[in-house]
Amino acid sequence: MDDRGMRLVVLVVRSAESFDPLINALLDAGMTGATVVDSRGLAAVLRQEMPIFAGLAALLPQATGSRMIVSIATRDSIDSLMRFIDDMPPDLRPVGAVIPIERTVGLS
Repeated sequence: MDDRGMRLVVLVVRSAESFDPLINALLDAGMTGATVVDSRGLAAVLRQEMPIFAGLAALLPQATGSRMIVSIATRDSIDSLMRFIDDMPPDLRPVGAVIPIERTVGLS
């Protein structure tokens, strides 16, 4: 496989309301090989596992559950996905990054 033009997409979806539409957008963009991982923010870790920081955790947002979507895709697929994300209401948009990939293994 030619790795030129491949990118790593990492999205953290904080809103359960936006998860299903985002998954549909991934599929519409041809990104069928994504991995979805349940994740927790730092505030959740502080609240649940480090009681010494309970006072600090009280200052952080209450929403702590999220899902992380990771995928390797072409620039065209990512551009299609980003157009969808740009049209989402700001409070429902995921947080994410697109990173160029130098080399991959295991992709068909």
